[in-house]
Amino acid sequence: MNIHEYYYNSDNKKLYIEFSTEEDKDLFYRVLELDFNDVEYYSPTIIHEGDMDEIDEDFLVEIMDQYFLDNDLPEQQNL
Repeated sequence: MNIHEYYYNSDNKKLYIEFSTEEDKDLFYRVLELDFNDVEYYSPTIIHEGDMDEIDEDFLVEIMDQYFLDNDLPEQQNL
């Protein structure tokens, strides 16, 4: 996975991730929005909301890998 952009909105407690997969090449991207409860559930480690400002791309990939074991990829969007 290639993470293009991500941010956590503490007001609505949502993590927004723009990414692409190897299959997407450089033609498409996808958007995933996760509630903090989803982040907690799919996180490989215990995380608190205060930690969300310090997350990095490696952490996001771990969450997404776990999330996509149970869920389908979001639809492709043109770049």
